[in-house]
Amino acid sequence: MKNICFLLLLILVSGCTTVRYNGTDTFVKKVNYPEVGKVITVYVGDHLVQKGTITEESVLLVHKTIDGALYDIPAKKYPQVGYDQKQDFYSAVGVVKGGLSDPIKALALKKQEDAELCVITVFGGSACYQGEYERKKQLSEKGNSFQQTLIYSGRVGDKINIGYREFSNNTARPAFNNDVEYDLSSSNTIGYKGALIEVIKADNRSMTYKLIRNFP
Repeated sequence: MKNICFLLLLILVSGCTTVRYNGTDTFVKKVNYPEVGKVITVYVGDHLVQKGTITEESVLLVHKTIDGALYDIPAKKYPQVGYDQKQDFYSAVGVVKGGLSDPIKALALKKQEDAELCVITVFGGSACYQGEYERKKQLSEKGNSFQQTLIYSGRVGDKINIGYREFSNNTARPAFNNDVEYDLSSSNTIGYKGALIEVIKADNRSMTYKLIRNFP
């Protein structure tokens, strides 16, 4: 019986896979909202204007724990550590090995749809399983993300309040934040750091406006 179990282990953990640690795929998106000249209605706390760059990276999200014969892969998010032409590699932190299993090096997922998720061992072997997972994108902590935004904060009398916020890699930069008050009895055109807005209607719940010019 022991010989049969050992043979099964050899069959399940077979082949030779070289894990690459060449980083993650990154995706850069330009944010430029809203369209110039378009009439928009927002509510208190909503963004009026946004401009910047968002850098995203790939992660693997396992939705349901995979209870494998040799390894258990918990439901969680696994950062990408590398890739080659055929497959992507992810951190295996959190994966649990069985008592007779080889030590774990990484997770691997071939690029085609419906591929099995494989546990790669330190010896280059692999144990692969079907499961509920998906490749996703998340904001990169290492990327160069930066956004400027104006936020509507309501109206009191003839005056409206606008908040200016800067974000770097999804973290607010308090030293660059500001709250500004504008008197609509003087002008219905307001501006901050080069962005210009025509206020069409505003009350303490919402604001209807048109963007004249976004941040430079």
